[in-house]
Amino acid sequence: MSDTVQLHLCDPEEWKHLVYARIEEVGSMTKVAKELGYARPSLSLALRNKYNGNTAFIEQKVLETFGQFECPFLKNTISRQQCLTYQNRDAPTQNPAEMRHWRSCQNCKYKQGACHG
Repeated sequence: MSDTVQLHLCDPEEWKHLVYARIEEVGSMTKVAKELGYARPSLSLALRNKYNGNTAFIEQKVLETFGQFECPFLKNTISRQQCLTYQNRDAPTQNPAEMRHWRSCQNCKYKQGACHG
């Protein structure tokens, strides 16, 4: 992927925006589905809210694969999985620099569960 897409993780449709952006980038839903490890019909149905099963796994895979954003603390682009690793680690009490990072994560807009209705 060439560009970082701004994530709006409190938007339940965010994963769809990421998929459509990737389709536009590579030119094919089939290619995107393959990148995600899903069949094209499954992805198509999920995007149209016609998928019979739970789409949570598809949504998670999309966010993990295409959901990169700039970390406000690191000022670098990181993946959703990297963000979760930072925010869910134990407090690094023996390292002041890492402790500042950990504290920043605890109040970050990207912190899992930070969406307030």
